[in-house]
Amino acid sequence: MKKIIIFTVLLLTTLVLVSCAKKPKDEGLDVIYEESRLAFNYFWETSNTNEKSEGYGLVRDRYSGNSTIASVAAVGFGLAAIPAGVENGWITKEEGQKRALGTLNTLLKMETVSGFYYHFVNLHTGKREWQSEVSVIDTGLLIAGAIVAGEYFKGDILDKAIEIYDAVNWDFYINKGRKMFYMSYKPEQGHSGAWDHVAEQLILYVLAAGAPTYKTDDSLYKTVKNIAKQSYTGRYTSTKNPELSVSENFYYNYDGSLFQYQFSHAFVDFRNIVDAEGTNWFDNSVLATKAHYAFVQDESEKYLTYNKNSWGISAGDGPGEYRAYGGRPAKNNTHNGTVAPYAAIASINYMTEEAKNAAVYFKTLEKLNGEFGFKDSFNLGPVDPNYNPVLAAKIPDGGWFASDYIGIDKGITLLMVENYRNDLIWNLFMQNEYIKSGLEVLGFKNK
Repeated sequence: MKKIIIFTVLLLTTLVLVSCAKKPKDEGLDVIYEESRLAFNYFWETSNTNEKSEGYGLVRDRYSGNSTIASVAAVGFGLAAIPAGVENGWITKEEGQKRALGTLNTLLKMETVSGFYYHFVNLHTGKREWQSEVSVIDTGLLIAGAIVAGEYFKGDILDKAIEIYDAVNWDFYINKGRKMFYMSYKPEQGHSGAWDHVAEQLILYVLAAGAPTYKTDDSLYKTVKNIAKQSYTGRYTSTKNPELSVSENFYYNYDGSLFQYQFSHAFVDFRNIVDAEGTNWFDNSVLATKAHYAFVQDESEKYLTYNKNSWGISAGDGPGEYRAYGGRPAKNNTHNGTVAPYAAIASINYMTEEAKNAAVYFKTLEKLNGEFGFKDSFNLGPVDPNYNPVLAAKIPDGGWFASDYIGIDKGITLLMVENYRNDLIWNLFMQNEYIKSGLEVLGFKNK
């Protein structure tokens, strides 16, 4: 009998070892999951944790840059990050509840204009900084994160999230003559600009149409969709890499920044729904990302930073500036070899293998890595310094590497990776009754 038991144990051990041997290590996914964890740490460790502070729970716009500035969009990403932290065992549920509830209490005491928040506020007081605008998109991202945290914890946290959402009078931010959102508002100057093209703001139409009190109809969405149909449709043909060409038409954005195909998609699960015209925005982002990737490969002969594993042109820090860099197709794009790692990694749901390969490559760049994962961006300069001598003069030996992490960039990384891992953010956001209502008002249905 003892021999049979020993034989059985040895057999089971062998089967386990063989089974493990058949599962190759996925280095790219390991790096990406680690990046997700470090991105969470950014929110958990750099936010205001002083419970006696008027700014408790506010999230730094960047680190280690300006230590007193918070971004309300980063606060939204930080609230959505909390459920990911609990589910992955990085914090306890009690710790998450405390941070989420305290953050919402802070937000409910802050100054708003018709429910809209100032873009940049003081990390310690919650007061407006830099004479920043009252921001419709940053408020939208804040509400989205609050909804995610609310749906996860329920109870008071959900009630307070909806209280913030309910206070927003969307009508205040609408240009009624043009039937579209203004882009900015400052008390000293009034409204300005217009969301007259499809970019990162798709989530605004859903939030506004489903709002608890100040509901809008579908006209804002229809207006921007019609503009996109007329002026922002195309495909991408690669002359250097024909196999990478995108032959199907899709809607592109003004400056080609990759984040604009990601921010709304971190919350709204567009994968299996279409609008009244049959548009699937998830598929649209896949096509746009593939075109973006092809563009980077075509431009790789000009800039050392670009290669098959180094891509992602998006808004972020660059040599001597912060700019919305972008690829093509676009109405008016600018790029100079600066790559933002977050843009490639947050594309994991669109181009999985390419995102994983990029992560492995970024990990090899020592100056790009730090305590909260990948720094915001890097630029190795032009292949021929004479091609862009002004840029070349700004690139030190070994390349230029950003010194900071940026909150919204770490946020989109974390949320898109968690959606890839287990649909967490999508499931929480899409189960909210007001979001369901908003999508219905806009005419979305299962495809």
